[in-house]
Amino acid sequence: MNYDLYHELNKNISFARATSEYIMHPNQLNPQGSIHGGELIKIMDMVAGIVARKHSRGMVLSKRLDDIVFHKPVYLGDLVTVIGQLIYVGRSSMEIMVQIYRTKVSDSLDPELVVSGFVTMVHLVDDTPSQVPGLVVNSKEERILYELGKKRHQEIREKLMNSK
Repeated sequence: MNYDLYHELNKNISFARATSEYIMHPNQLNPQGSIHGGELIKIMDMVAGIVARKHSRGMVLSKRLDDIVFHKPVYLGDLVTVIGQLIYVGRSSMEIMVQIYRTKVSDSLDPELVVSGFVTMVHLVDDTPSQVPGLVVNSKEERILYELGKKRHQEIREKLMNSK
């Protein structure tokens, strides 16, 4: 069979996803007794970087973090699941939606959304922004995510142009 499944799937929007899980530790606490927001943003950035590297197959750099919302606190011992999903690709940039879910391991509750946001990553070759592969959208759900990413990309570009 002469079909490169790995590379064919890599063109698909569903493939450009990463999930990671962490247990929250005492060194991540803030003075209020919950996990420091900066720790959660760091985790979001790392997972977005994994998504972007998978898609671009190269070095990436965080360009911007947007619309980060802390829905609920995260506490010591909580299990957090971080999901990063590529939703749009520009010429050299990639828009990644990242969500963090908390599971209280002690009482086995269903995961609940605690943080959400977007990370824009840029693909670099020799420290220069470089072309990334396009996306193939295969389902209704993927189309919704793609349109969200496209709209965000256009809004950000307009905002940057108007600020000059």
